[in-house]
Amino acid sequence: MYFEDYYQGYSFETKKKTITKKDIISFAEKWDYQSFHLDENLARQSHYGGLIARGWQTLIIAFTLILDTQKISDCSMGSPGLEKVNWFKPVRPYDAIHCLVTVVSSRKSTSKPFGVSKILVEVFNQERDLVADMTAVWFLKLANSKK
Repeated sequence: MYFEDYYQGYSFETKKKTITKKDIISFAEKWDYQSFHLDENLARQSHYGGLIARGWQTLIIAFTLILDTQKISDCSMGSPGLEKVNWFKPVRPYDAIHCLVTVVSSRKSTSKPFGVSKILVEVFNQERDLVADMTAVWFLKLANSKK
């Protein structure tokens, strides 16, 4: 797929990924060693009532799920950033998350040879509860610039 395929309103869903206790703890040991990400006993005593995944871990997994679809592998040229990020509900051990990805807007760059698409990524758990979302801006290759 290329920029031209990412028209406003285009959407797709990803597969699911189950987040294990080991996933949460090993990520936290390296990147966010707050007790509610690392220690089940201390996490139970927190206002979360148990172990939870780091919000950024949830979004990294979401992005990996998007990459796994192979829909951006040929056209992605990176991103200048995120416009918004929200975490609505904690992701807990053995939650299975997946994404609904929707193109909010798309335009050709006026100064560069690529397209710019604004993408809403909604992350859901196995109960279809919205746990997080983010709006990302992607630079995408134009179909006529295949290389």
